[in-house]
Amino acid sequence: MPNPDIRRRSLPTAVLLTLVALAAASLPALAAARTVSYRGYAVKVPAGWPVFRLTADSHTCVRFDRHAIYLGTPGLAQRCPTDALGRTEAILVAPQTPTSQAPAGASLLPTATATAARAGQSAARIVDARRHVVITATWGRHPALIRRALSISSLRSVGAQFTVRRSPSATSKRRRAGRTADRSQLAASVSSTPGGVFTGLGFDACETPSQTAMTDWLQSPFGAAGVYIGGANMACSQANLTPTWLSQQTETGWHIMPIYVGLQAPANSCGCAPISTTSAAAEGAAAATDAVTRAQAIGIGPGNPIYDDMEAYNRTATNTTAVLTFLGAWTTGLHAAGYVSGVYSSDSSGIEDLVAQLDTTFAEPDDLWVASWNGVESTADANIPAGDWADHQLLHQYRGAHDDTYGGAKLNVDSDYVDAATAAAGTGSRTTPVAPPAPSSTPALTITPTPNGTLDVTPSWSGEAGISHWQLEGGNSPSALTPVGTRVNADRTAPINVRNSYAYYQVLALDSTGQTLGTSPPTSTPAHVAMFGQSAYVPRQGEGGVPVACFESSSCQITVKVRYGSHTVSNTGPEPIAAGGGVAHFTLSGYWHTFIAGHNRLPVTVTIASTEAGRTSQAMRLVPYTTSGPRPAESGTPSAQIKLVGGMEFVSNDWSGGVLAACVATAPCRASTTISAGGRVIARTSPQTLGAGMVGYLHFTLTRQGHVLLAQTKSNQLSVSVQVASQGGGVDGGASASSVSVASGQVTLASF
Repeated sequence: MPNPDIRRRSLPTAVLLTLVALAAASLPALAAARTVSYRGYAVKVPAGWPVFRLTADSHTCVRFDRHAIYLGTPGLAQRCPTDALGRTEAILVAPQTPTSQAPAGASLLPTATATAARAGQSAARIVDARRHVVITATWGRHPALIRRALSISSLRSVGAQFTVRRSPSATSKRRRAGRTADRSQLAASVSSTPGGVFTGLGFDACETPSQTAMTDWLQSPFGAAGVYIGGANMACSQANLTPTWLSQQTETGWHIMPIYVGLQAPANSCGCAPISTTSAAAEGAAAATDAVTRAQAIGIGPGNPIYDDMEAYNRTATNTTAVLTFLGAWTTGLHAAGYVSGVYSSDSSGIEDLVAQLDTTFAEPDDLWVASWNGVESTADANIPAGDWADHQLLHQYRGAHDDTYGGAKLNVDSDYVDAATAAAGTGSRTTPVAPPAPSSTPALTITPTPNGTLDVTPSWSGEAGISHWQLEGGNSPSALTPVGTRVNADRTAPINVRNSYAYYQVLALDSTGQTLGTSPPTSTPAHVAMFGQSAYVPRQGEGGVPVACFESSSCQITVKVRYGSHTVSNTGPEPIAAGGGVAHFTLSGYWHTFIAGHNRLPVTVTIASTEAGRTSQAMRLVPYTTSGPRPAESGTPSAQIKLVGGMEFVSNDWSGGVLAACVATAPCRASTTISAGGRVIARTSPQTLGAGMVGYLHFTLTRQGHVLLAQTKSNQLSVSVQVASQGGGVDGGASASSVSVASGQVTLASF
């Protein structure tokens, strides 16, 4: 898991698929291309693609995350890097064998629906019966390149993905069984069981190891093996993965951890196929269906776990919402099929997001596989509360890609400590299929806080037809709720993002005429913490600060943890935060002060936590700044609707900055900001909306004179007067507009 002249022709009728040939004149020209042939089958690919000619004993890794064309049979002892991830345009042309000429449906793993195709179709397998070859093609952003290379009109019609090889002949079975039996005394345990808990060391590798390697590695300290079974972003070819292979590992005591590399966060760093922000739930459900199909094809039945591989991502609101929606549907889908749901992710992204959903209605996975390369062989992790996932439900990837050799077999692996469910051939009993939800008499509402303080609200009504729209209502009393925002189409799959912080919400289900079909019971907003902005500012000496707030909590003591990769930058607190929000401070050692000063906008993960209101994390930048001399006096006078939160605000070199404020009204605030220095206005803004109960920045741009005044200060500290005029009744509120109220204060501006 992570952190080489188009001819006019037609493809003969295949055993499994019929393809329509295209005339050369109808194809776009391919610049700098060359024709590569194998057993009479010609493919025209970009000239820069490397060509790998394979033999049965070849160690070349058949990877689909790099542009390349592979010719021949993939070796059984491929040497693949374990951090290969994702798919791009690549082609494998291999000899046809009895494995690849089964009747339709016998060996191909189908993409069952159009939704599943969107969630997983990034590969096709084609059988050319006349030339006796099988073509496996993958694509990423440029499927047209594959269409031209193979001279086919559409990849939709050949959307079946990687096949699972059928069992070898009986003679081959006996030979392999005999070889295994000769060395089976090396096994540390007897046959593994489906869904059984294993505690001990494990490894995972991009390519399924050969039977010889698995036998040799019985001499290793490892007892569990992670195996990739599918997914839109699976990079390696899995030449060894067969039902027979799985049975042999089960018999010799290996505990298998099935891994499915599905869609990744919308903004990911691996260039992988992303989750759609508008259909994440459907994609998660389709991934679960596809994973079950692939698991069953190799003999992994219900009661076994399947682990979705969700690689590290920046915890922006967009990423977090899409990932959680996808993973919630993944878990629901696996449970419905009778499987144990597992999720692998970084402890500073996916794991943090899942932990933040504890004690909500979110469908949490049964087991967590935590990636934290700290070298510690245990499942303890500071980001996971001690009492959660405590019943043999955790795995820890403690070391990233490296080479290990046992019994003469060298593999590139990640190392894991396992105390969780593992898989084996057959059916287990840990999870039983979940019955479809019974029809309910009223709508239901799920409220999920996000790291930036907004709420993701998801309405539903099982068994009810005829719903055209949803209308959300909110307020601070369950008996006095008013409309929030406009009506939302009922066929919307993404949660409704609410930028107000009310104590209670309910939803009305409306028909096409606007009549109310039903109303959900009032749902209380979970207590939660949030942080604001994308940057935390750090002086050359002293404490840094991050704007935070606690919601739906009578008291608020905040701890702050800042991490740069696997390094802890700061772990500070607890610190009391006033109602309506404030700045949580964090201390830094001299080393980190120097390091941050030398790395402008250092990317970190900030985690804030409160015993009363939970925890949350998000990606931020640590921005260094320098001041000198004493800090000017600061003060603030709140109004009935709004108050100033920050005492020092920061201005970039393009003269822009923000005033941190909190809307304390029961309706959204429409706030206009005026900043003055020396009796002269140096910034004035148009009205900006802050949600009811919310904290946020009111953005401003200094005039040229304001910029000059700040630049001329020797201390980089300009004392200014700030007035924020607010009128209730913003775009999301149902309350009527009230009179204007003005908050004022004396604030310090500093440049960075």
